[in-house]
Amino acid sequence: MRKPSGWFGSVLLRPLLNRMNMAVVQSTLSRIELEPHHHVLEIGFGGGGALVLVSKQLTTGVVTGVDFSPEMVREAERHFRHEIANGRLRVQLGDISVLPFASATFDRVFTINTIYFWPNTLQGLGEIRRVLKPGGLAVIALRSRENMERVSFTQHGFRLFSPGEVPPILQQAGFTSVKLTHERQGTRFDEVLVSGVA
Repeated sequence: MRKPSGWFGSVLLRPLLNRMNMAVVQSTLSRIELEPHHHVLEIGFGGGGALVLVSKQLTTGVVTGVDFSPEMVREAERHFRHEIANGRLRVQLGDISVLPFASATFDRVFTINTIYFWPNTLQGLGEIRRVLKPGGLAVIALRSRENMERVSFTQHGFRLFSPGEVPPILQQAGFTSVKLTHERQGTRFDEVLVSGVA
């Protein structure tokens, strides 16, 4: 789950991620206040479903996906070759610890269900703030600790968060106007959405 590879990553996990995450993708995209000219970054794009949805809303803007799984990058290049060819979508290999972009590059940054795997949460959020333009918006989407603890595989390599733990880290990283919403509470797939302005 952290870094998909091989047959499992390309054949099984990519479409599964798109199906499992569609609801939280829609919720996340409803909060990024997207404009057709925006330059948007998704960190850890996995199956790539969100990238395509964003690309369809852009006219002069571009959505870039960065993932540290070479397999996911190759699969995205293959599956989304038409979107890449029209110039509205880009994908590349990269790591949240040191994002491969200049400072103040993006209007919007979002990431869905990746924060559990970051080596250093504060550093990762600091990198997001660095690559955002002043006044740019970040949205971090995750599932709550209380929900994720019910799934056995999250005991291995996941750092879980209760909803209230995340906003203070965004503030520590320098974000302002930090907001938290917790949707679908009590369901199998709850949605914790934390946003902040650079």
